[in-house]
Amino acid sequence: MQAFFRKWGVCLLLFLATTLNYLDRQTLGILAPSIQKEMGLGNEALGWLFAVFYYSYTFAQFGIGLLLDRYNLRWTYGLAVLAWSAACASTGLARGFFGLIGFRLLLGITESANWPAAMRVVSRVLPPADRPLGNGIFTSGTSVGALIAPTSILAISAWFGWRWAFVAVGSLGLIWFLAWLWFTREQQWSAGSRTWPAPRIYSAILRDPQFWRVFAVTILVNPCLYFNLNWLPTYFVQQRGVAAGRELGGILALIYLGLDLGYLACGASAMMLARRGWPAPKSRRAVFLAATGLLLLSSIVPLLADRDHTVAALVVVNFALGVWISMYLTMAQEVSTTQPSGLAASRVRWLR
Repeated sequence: MQAFFRKWGVCLLLFLATTLNYLDRQTLGILAPSIQKEMGLGNEALGWLFAVFYYSYTFAQFGIGLLLDRYNLRWTYGLAVLAWSAACASTGLARGFFGLIGFRLLLGITESANWPAAMRVVSRVLPPADRPLGNGIFTSGTSVGALIAPTSILAISAWFGWRWAFVAVGSLGLIWFLAWLWFTREQQWSAGSRTWPAPRIYSAILRDPQFWRVFAVTILVNPCLYFNLNWLPTYFVQQRGVAAGRELGGILALIYLGLDLGYLACGASAMMLARRGWPAPKSRRAVFLAATGLLLLSSIVPLLADRDHTVAALVVVNFALGVWISMYLTMAQEVSTTQPSGLAASRVRWLR
């Protein structure tokens, strides 16, 4: 029983860290109308603020991955959460466009550690059969963060101003860091290799068909997810005439609830089919294909004139996105042939 609570308790902390990750990155999007009004920024400038975050987020992962392999995972992950929380809180100090650019760069660099580190933690504390659910649990923090962001951030901004909203959200990282240190105090996570990996390791990964499958899925699904997270608030305000307040918060909460349910449904469906005797690759493909069919609804969203129908379609689309993302994270964990010590797990070939 103690082992049960230990491994799933770690997944709960990963979930909370991912929730903070998305709260921090969503704060700018939620507060965009207020920031644009005060600083005189247009949608093009707002687009650059989003883009700069993802550029730094993407390229930083090459270096972050090496650090996570080389140093103690407990400390590297904990300090990364503390660092991105500080970057978010500091955004409230920005006095203009270039100040915002600088803090968004820092936020992207530090937040890039979340998925590589969380996936590594899941692979260390859970056996392969439980990893889809573990991934679904921690990844559902993305939609929970997006779910609570509109109402909480807009409420703080209404009372204290948009700058204090950044400070309030960022300060939550310190609480998480202290809880992480306490809960993982007995975890025996080694520091990993003290030598940098040889170039042949990268060559082996690039020759692996599984890597390119994961790469293709990533390219296809992530732009859809991030477009929804970044631009839906602005879209509903500017194109659908929704007031930037309680009404907008309710719409966004409903849409991101669909995303959250998709994360959890992915792992639960794969485990249910596997326990009924389906081979793991077959059960995972079935879940993947069902989600792909639902994603096709995204093509009709621009054609919908009624706002309620638009919201309903986006709920279904985000549910399917949640399934895709949770499943491809499990694929990514199985690219490497190196298994954590103590887990005699063979690799799973997905799409043969």
